[in-house]
Amino acid sequence: MAGKPQKNLAYSVLLDFYGPVLTDKQRVILTEYYDEDLSLAEIAENLGITRQGVRDAIKHGEAALDELEQKLGNARRHTRMQADLDRLRLLVTEIRCSNSGSFTPDPRITNDTAEMLTILHRLDTQEDADGL
Repeated sequence: MAGKPQKNLAYSVLLDFYGPVLTDKQRVILTEYYDEDLSLAEIAENLGITRQGVRDAIKHGEAALDELEQKLGNARRHTRMQADLDRLRLLVTEIRCSNSGSFTPDPRITNDTAEMLTILHRLDTQEDADGL
């Protein structure tokens, strides 16, 4: 007997980026399926449609999300940018630690790394405000 197919949770991320351009029905179904973890039967009951109708809407919605991501690449770019910001934060922290561990810390390095961390925090906060 085959097991329950695994959900590709990457669609939850794509839904965050491109959900507003889906049809209302696709957006509701994909949100219930991926974000609320409802079964096909539960979604069908909620919407008064067949389980097959839910499955078809999910497949069409996933195809639309895949196409949008392929053309626009917003989720891919966001993931890369977040990884770069995390790496920069780590590097700045390492520089600060190296500087503070020296006999006479260089105040320019202390000030510059503090400013870098402030900028990184602002970039993270801006992403949160943009809803990403």
